[in-house]
Amino acid sequence: MAASLACGSPKKKVTTEEAREGRDRELYAEGLRAMRKRRYEEGRLLLSTLIGSYDGSPLLPLAKLLIADSFYREGGSSSLAQADVEYREWLQFFPQHPLADDVLLKIAQIHVRQIGPANLDNSEARRAERELLRLTREYPQSKLQPQVQEYLKFTREQLGMHSLGVARLYFKQQKYVAVKGRCEGIIRSYPDFTYLDEALFLHGVSLTQLEDTPEAAKSFARLVREYPNSEWRDKAAEYLERFGVEVPAPAEGAEVRQVVRKGFIKRKFEEIFGPTASVTKEGIILKKDDTIDPEVEELLVNLGVRTDVVTPDSTLTGQGKQIQTYGRRETDGGSAAAQADPTPKPSADPTPKISDPKKNKKSKAQPPR
Repeated sequence: MAASLACGSPKKKVTTEEAREGRDRELYAEGLRAMRKRRYEEGRLLLSTLIGSYDGSPLLPLAKLLIADSFYREGGSSSLAQADVEYREWLQFFPQHPLADDVLLKIAQIHVRQIGPANLDNSEARRAERELLRLTREYPQSKLQPQVQEYLKFTREQLGMHSLGVARLYFKQQKYVAVKGRCEGIIRSYPDFTYLDEALFLHGVSLTQLEDTPEAAKSFARLVREYPNSEWRDKAAEYLERFGVEVPAPAEGAEVRQVVRKGFIKRKFEEIFGPTASVTKEGIILKKDDTIDPEVEELLVNLGVRTDVVTPDSTLTGQGKQIQTYGRRETDGGSAAAQADPTPKPSADPTPKISDPKKNKKSKAQPPR
């Protein structure tokens, strides 16, 4: 299994080393620290070494997951595509893991982040909807269900807008069979669509042109009954009167259910740049400000990986050993121990600092032993 885990993607760097007891925990701690400092290549190398050298380690699922997180956090179409590969591969190996529903949601979020304007390709929205429905089906008791429903509503709104745009185009071209099919898809699949009243109206008109008056009357009646404030309500009522069908009264509470649509400027903005989704760019393990997810931190502690101890930085990338405290972010003034000890210590921050070259003639202080 280790070979499959380590070699599932051609982009991965796989390294191995002579195994020794406890080294897998060290590698994970070092890889985690590198990821928290946004040194993703270094972190992936360390975790790849863990995967390639310790095929029996209980840290394999979390190592794979942290690699996937690193690509997701990097962002960009290329990194997100690789994150999608990594998360899907993870699910194949660990479908019963406690974090499996989080991983499936993250796959959906990858596609939600990339949904473009509704008048263009809607493939990302369809992929997102498919993964969200899978999560609903396979993990019905997941604590993530509220988020899933929120994303489903957003995604289906974009899919509805895409189909409605196509229906409008067919309507102008008087292709009423095509209009009928598109509108029926909207009515059946997207009951909360904010332009459902327009879809009902176009559906009714297309059926009228196709001489299916009884079915057309059903769409017009529903529009009048459920959307009494719609701009299409009066025209729908006129069709019903022409058919000799009684115009129904508004359904109880219909005004309250009427959806308020986006303003003109926002709609035009989305037509050009695409919709704005509230999608986190955090990973599953590393959250905002590079903090560790509490559930994952508990798993790590149970597996013997301490995230609150002093551990030397990795030397696999040629960097010198440095001291960094896990479990909390250092303040600008450094740790309390560093402030109390007057002995000069090398900076734990890998970012070079600009200084006066005249002051750099003195030799660097040696790190404490």
